[in-house]
Amino acid sequence: MKTVVGDERGGLAGKSALLALAAACLTVLVLLTMKIAEPTSSGEAEEEAPSEPVRVLTHDEVLGPPLTFETPAYLRIPSIGVDEEVREGSDDEEEMYAALALGPIHLTHTAFPGQRGNCVISGHRTTYTKPFNRLDELKEGDPIIIDNPRGRYEYAVYSVYAIDPAENVTLWTEEPIITLTTCHPEGSDRQRLVARGSLVRFTPIEYMERQP
Repeated sequence: MKTVVGDERGGLAGKSALLALAAACLTVLVLLTMKIAEPTSSGEAEEEAPSEPVRVLTHDEVLGPPLTFETPAYLRIPSIGVDEEVREGSDDEEEMYAALALGPIHLTHTAFPGQRGNCVISGHRTTYTKPFNRLDELKEGDPIIIDNPRGRYEYAVYSVYAIDPAENVTLWTEEPIITLTTCHPEGSDRQRLVARGSLVRFTPIEYMERQP
């Protein structure tokens, strides 16, 4: 009888020890979990997520599309050495020719730079400032640049050809293009020389001014 009681007491003691060990392991596990979950405090300030730069609104977004040919405007064609101020033309023939004597002009009622449509600029070839003297040397892909108060409009030449002067080069187009016209051949008005380019890039003036 004593032996049975002793065995029972031994079994109970063993179970108690196992329960105590399990409880201790569980406590350690909980403490480790809490430690892992704690934020690190290495003494160094946590890095803040970089904030996105504030986007500058452009003229078009603030003021809407242009209502006039905005000046000052400059036509730049590096491949043939053109760097000229462009003036607005006129429906009055005398005023138009007076402006044309000063340099290339934007033909009224044609699209403004960057707009959908056909922006037409005309210039002399052999007289006055003769800005388009070398227009026939343009090659496909050559850049045609217009700088004005809104920014820089870059076009790429896609065709250069001669036409009858009676042919209309001011027709509206679905895509924004630029058309340059002058007399052809040199010293004659028998034909018109036409160079056309498609808009490939626009850089708002706000971003041009921020460039280093």
